[in-house]
Amino acid sequence: MSQPLHPQRVQGVDRLKAFSDGVLAIVITLLIFEVRVPTLADASLSGVAAALIGIGPKLVSFAVSFFTVAIFWVNHHNFFSRISHTNWKLLWINNLLLFWLTILPFTTAFIGDYPRVPAVVALYAATLAMAGLSFSLMGYYVFFKSDLFPLAVSPQARRREWRRTLFGVALYVMAGLLAFVSVGAALVVLAIIPWLYVIPNLLQEQE
Repeated sequence: MSQPLHPQRVQGVDRLKAFSDGVLAIVITLLIFEVRVPTLADASLSGVAAALIGIGPKLVSFAVSFFTVAIFWVNHHNFFSRISHTNWKLLWINNLLLFWLTILPFTTAFIGDYPRVPAVVALYAATLAMAGLSFSLMGYYVFFKSDLFPLAVSPQARRREWRRTLFGVALYVMAGLLAFVSVGAALVVLAIIPWLYVIPNLLQEQE
């Protein structure tokens, strides 16, 4: 007897989305835990300002990572808005994405402490590159290798959307390499990349 072309589909994506939402909520919460309340040398306005400037890299790394995770969540939500079934392969690819995003609080704390160290900046970029690659892998599987996506969406539209995800991966890789040439430029690129995906653009074609 021939084997089925695709793993058995399971109706509904609510459990996958609920689990993912919970993990990402915890990730975002953990990001702020590394921003410690500074010790005030004095209680004057200038003293408070000096204390905040002292933890400035921590605050900036938190803000960038918060919005990065939030944008991943928005795109994840949009991605699954067109899918009504799952299978075990999709579940594990989604878990891979969550794995890399759960590392982000660590790399965020690391870059907050050492924002001018090229290897640390490259590690932060590499974590996000792997998260982006996991998202791209999920898209590739759903768009081209499974029976989970609406057939009415054209192959051209699927390829266009998948290439869009790969573009972000390439930018994160570039930022990681750029860190060894110019840390400042790499940090700017890392801050800009998430905003390219603020508005999800998943296959606007109507079924």
